[in-house]
Amino acid sequence: MDRCYKIIIVSLLVLGNVLISIKPVSAREYYYLDNKTEGCFVQVQDTEKKEAVINLNDDEIMLLSKLIAGEARGESYEGQVAVAAVVINRVKDSRFPDTLEGVIYQKNAFSVVRNGNINVEPTSSTYKAAQDALYGKDPTNDAIYFWNPEISTCSWINTLNPHLRIGNHVFAK
Repeated sequence: MDRCYKIIIVSLLVLGNVLISIKPVSAREYYYLDNKTEGCFVQVQDTEKKEAVINLNDDEIMLLSKLIAGEARGESYEGQVAVAAVVINRVKDSRFPDTLEGVIYQKNAFSVVRNGNINVEPTSSTYKAAQDALYGKDPTNDAIYFWNPEISTCSWINTLNPHLRIGNHVFAK
């Protein structure tokens, strides 16, 4: 961890003093895990200001990232964002708990909570997917359910009318 900070500080000093003049950043800044440098977060600047769909603190974003890592492992980036969007859509929907933790830990809501995979380490991709969904990206068109029809064991889920498929998951409202 110390090595990461030293690399960042030295890089900033070199860039600031030798190559460019440092100026304030007016765009919203995002941070995501950098899997290449252990334990580091990398800053990404977005050119347009965005507003979060719901308010989440850093721990909640990390929890959402872990859920994505467990539920959408092996899925495309769009599939990861879709899983995050479903969770956020549930927080906003009056039929579900009104907190991220409440939605994620709702009894039988997500298989990764039951089987312990909620504790997997998030990746830079799952962290970025969580942030993209938090700032309004929703490839599901407001879906509040998703499942993998190849492995789903829940019988009531078959009563839902899926409207979209992304990778191995189908999505329903």
